[in-house]
Amino acid sequence: MPKLIIDADDFGLSKAINHGIIESYKTGITTSTLLMPNLETAEHAIALAKDYPDLFIGQHTNFLLGKPCADPAEIPSLVDENGEFHRSKYYRANPELKFQYEDVRTETIAQMERFKELTGHYPEHIDCHSIGDETVDQAFFDIAREFGVHRTLKYSGDKKWSDQEGYLPITKLLESGALPYTNGGVSVENFLNDDFGLLKLAPNEIAEMHFDVGFLDQFVLDNSSYTLMRCRELATICDVRVRDWLLENGFELITFGDLQR
Repeated sequence: MPKLIIDADDFGLSKAINHGIIESYKTGITTSTLLMPNLETAEHAIALAKDYPDLFIGQHTNFLLGKPCADPAEIPSLVDENGEFHRSKYYRANPELKFQYEDVRTETIAQMERFKELTGHYPEHIDCHSIGDETVDQAFFDIAREFGVHRTLKYSGDKKWSDQEGYLPITKLLESGALPYTNGGVSVENFLNDDFGLLKLAPNEIAEMHFDVGFLDQFVLDNSSYTLMRCRELATICDVRVRDWLLENGFELITFGDLQR
């Protein structure tokens, strides 16, 4: 049967987001979540997750919000004059900018070390939050091979990266915020109408689906362009009609941890 990874991004973004992600796991179809280790509320996220040991937690490497885990002096291209990450509007205003390999590598590994401090182990899966380019993907490709972890590479356009040895390949990558038919957040109807094309998956294929679920608090309202859509996606992921549709159509829900051969 086709397999689905249902991932809730941005674990650690805020306390409200953390509670929403836990709710999406408890009562919804979420199987995995990805932690932003550099943020202050990452510790709160891990504390909540201790009651749910089967929730897979990977790393949502963050170069856009808050303070880095590395010394800012070691990653000058990623930070502003205050030693905090450049925000997304900085990159939108300067589209010619390219990420610097060594800075990306240094900060990604520093966040992996912070992840280890919080959880007791390195992440088994890494990806990048919101923005990147082929240099980011190359750094993640190399780090994943060096540390023996799974990675998602999504910023290289049409470039095809080799399948990762020792892991089942992902056939389809779907990120809710990048899909034209999910304006305002993923709805129940997006599943029931098969807007994602999941029914076209062959029995041995795997789709990796990313959602932005959560409750809202002032931090989210002040720091994210994704606001009300998070509430809608939380409601969708927790809607019994979605779970029933997946069961009726023979999908198996798995985690990133299940990809290892």
